[in-house]
Amino acid sequence: MKRVFCLLLIACSIHVWGQDFASKFMEQCAKEDGDIQCQTVSPIMMEKLMDTMTAPDGDRDEEVPEYLLSKLKSARIITATKQSEKLFREAEQLIEKNKNRFSPLVENQPGQNNKVFVRKHDEVIRELVVLNLNPDEKTLTIVNLTGDMDDRFMKILSS
Repeated sequence: MKRVFCLLLIACSIHVWGQDFASKFMEQCAKEDGDIQCQTVSPIMMEKLMDTMTAPDGDRDEEVPEYLLSKLKSARIITATKQSEKLFREAEQLIEKNKNRFSPLVENQPGQNNKVFVRKHDEVIRELVVLNLNPDEKTLTIVNLTGDMDDRFMKILSS
């Protein structure tokens, strides 16, 4: 287990060869006044999250956290509390500009505030982007995961 965390730490600290969605979005939309925050989830935070995971029957599956961590290379969370609707539209436009790279995981309906996109190579998901707009709280959240995610990873994540 410690090996997995060390590998994850190394993977997160190595310069990423290509730009992920979060990097590109921050490059285009980040304001100097600090309205948009981007947090890279550290291996320690991931470990704590994995410690809270339980199987559907309530028992903790020791294999699941190690499996999930082995599939992830990076995890970033972007939040914005001002101009969230405008930034949500900008995120959608950035996805649209890159429609040759990203495709919707499920068919998105116009006007939806939750959208999930993936970048695949063959059958492996290399990048997962979740856009979430909460108009009541005026908050935009973007979750960007990169790695080698497969169907099992997606099933565990969605549960």
